[in-house]
Amino acid sequence: MAVFTISNNSFVSASSQTQNATAGNETHTKYAFITKWGSKGTGPGQFNRPHDIAFDSTGNVYVSDRDNNRIQKFTPNGTFIKTWGSKGSNDGQFSIPYSIAIDNSDNIYVADRENSRIQKFNTNGTFLAKYGSDGVGNGQFHRPEDVRIEPRTGDIYVTDTYNNRVEKFDKNFTFITKWGSKGIGDGEFNGPAGLSIDRNDNIYVTDKNNNRIQVFTADGTFLTKFGSQGNARGQFILPEGIGVDMKTGLVYVADTGNYRIQVFRPVDSTISAA
Repeated sequence: MAVFTISNNSFVSASSQTQNATAGNETHTKYAFITKWGSKGTGPGQFNRPHDIAFDSTGNVYVSDRDNNRIQKFTPNGTFIKTWGSKGSNDGQFSIPYSIAIDNSDNIYVADRENSRIQKFNTNGTFLAKYGSDGVGNGQFHRPEDVRIEPRTGDIYVTDTYNNRVEKFDKNFTFITKWGSKGIGDGEFNGPAGLSIDRNDNIYVTDKNNNRIQVFTADGTFLTKFGSQGNARGQFILPEGIGVDMKTGLVYVADTGNYRIQVFRPVDSTISAA
């Protein structure tokens, strides 16, 4: 499959096949199915719209079981360990737990969307702290959807989705900065949903209702954007999840409304996979 240019020439697609000579030689990993677990339900190991997955330092798997309002913990091979949470607004309860992030000390952060807060737990599910309340002030949220942690500094980023902004905190959850407002211009959002961080600390945000990806420095300075509404290659319909491979620099986007995953390779000198 040939390489093609996206938007302002800062990203190109990466296929699972060998690319043509204009892209240079690249190695692509092939994947083989290993196992699966889970079914619809409310029992241990069952799910109702599982939304996000994270891993602790020993490889245990944590899943936000969204519509069951709980977190489930498994061994790496899918053996159920424990679950915690129920519907509500008390400490340790959830109202639509969205995304999960785990820091270098194995503390678990959950974006508790409808409660407009982030909750923090240890690996046993013991409640440790909560951050945020519903509002527009610094450190407040309105239905946040994603939380991510920069592994070297411990800085914490949250997509404050319905306030159309990203907020940044230090490892103690002290507010540092924020950026964004509602709109279609550079650095503006209409429903920022997913968030990811590359190895140069650049921040990638799925600007869901604007059908694009925006990229920023760690302090919120706009770098670039790519994508537009549609179903052609490099276009999106309501993109949500995003992940950046730290090793290769490849950017994976859950193109939700098109029912597909798209993969991009940065070629801009500022945003480099090298």
